[in-house]
Amino acid sequence: MELKKGIMLFNESDETYNNITINSGVLPANEQEIPKVEYGSYSYYPLYEEDARLPKRNWRSLTKKEISILRPTEKRTDTNTIYTGKLPDNLVELLEKLELKKSTSRAEVFERFQADKSTTEKVNKMMEAFLNTKANGKPHKIHYLGTNLPNMEVVACDTTVMPKGYKEEDKVYLGIHNDGTYYVPFRTIRNSGNRLTINLGLETRYFMFINLTMSQAYNMIRKNFDLTNHTVDVINISKYFYACFPDYPVLRIEQKPYEYYVAPTDNCFHDGCTLGNKELDIVLAYLGAFRY
Repeated sequence: MELKKGIMLFNESDETYNNITINSGVLPANEQEIPKVEYGSYSYYPLYEEDARLPKRNWRSLTKKEISILRPTEKRTDTNTIYTGKLPDNLVELLEKLELKKSTSRAEVFERFQADKSTTEKVNKMMEAFLNTKANGKPHKIHYLGTNLPNMEVVACDTTVMPKGYKEEDKVYLGIHNDGTYYVPFRTIRNSGNRLTINLGLETRYFMFINLTMSQAYNMIRKNFDLTNHTVDVINISKYFYACFPDYPVLRIEQKPYEYYVAPTDNCFHDGCTLGNKELDIVLAYLGAFRY
């Protein structure tokens, strides 16, 4: 399928869009060769939900036509546009002092923040100043400071359903998904805001997304699938969309260390990726209504 006009992309880091690739859709996880995770004491093949879909690996550069489809217009908002950029140099210098990139676990990341309280306080102040320049005058809050293992095709999983004392290899990954967890009308998702996610790790990671809003995806399903005996909502929409349009392309943004993306993760199918990496993936995320 060809790319449709939908979610737009404001690419501060690379106006030529050279850091973005595109593929030809998704495959069921059980039809994709699953890469093995080998890191420290970990050596296992990740598990996936029954309906999980993974991106095809036939990535290529964008055409001029595809770039024109993604370029933002005056109609861009915090829930129909993805933004990318890099942290200010002075903030990067402070973060470097914490040596987070040497961490081998999530616990160690927190320990490094706690071990240098003076630098951490400066980071917090400078980070808040940076966030205020993107916050669009609206409130924002920290979402999480987390880690992902390297060589993961996708990184999102619902740990709230895991039993107490679960191990890393017990996680069951979602595949390309949207973040909707409450039964809300698609038309109200535009009030959900977005998420700003920063790469604090040592290696380049990826943010993958489908450039359709949930309303667009629903309307496409409605026109191509008899919904007489089916109810499509924010919880199950990915299942119906992939059943109808497995060949709709996925876009992949390269996210280097200290680069960030802002994305309406409630309003688009997406996931992170550490495929090919060797080191721990470290991410810091905030929720708000960020934009330029």
